[in-house]
Amino acid sequence: MVQKKSKKVLIIFSDFYPEISANLINGAESYLISNNIFFDKMRVDGSLEIPFVLHKFQNDYLGFIVLGCVIKGETDHYDIVKNISMNEIYSLVYKKVIPIGSAILTVNNFKQAIERSDIKKKNFGGKAAMVCCNLIKTLKL
Repeated sequence: MVQKKSKKVLIIFSDFYPEISANLINGAESYLISNNIFFDKMRVDGSLEIPFVLHKFQNDYLGFIVLGCVIKGETDHYDIVKNISMNEIYSLVYKKVIPIGSAILTVNNFKQAIERSDIKKKNFGGKAAMVCCNLIKTLKL
């Protein structure tokens, strides 16, 4: 296994829907801070860019938290974005054994995205941070 250069995790977030990403980031940061885990953040335009950044920095962090939102529309774009981004992320994760927590929301509407991202409701950002940290512990990185 490649030696990691940092004792941090990297939050990679898409801010295509700024209100949703702000909620997801808030949840992830709250979990990490309350557990004394250091982190960096990197912004990308959309969920399709997340796998590129993950690939680029795969050896630089202990783990990754990926955050974003894809809302179903009237065209096939939703299916393309969600399938490509998740397939590429998990292809890399499984090949390289990279701890990752994912909260790339794939929802039917904005209301569902708000409910799933809100730190006082479902808090998927916090859950993604927890999953990443648990995987790091399990793998003893």
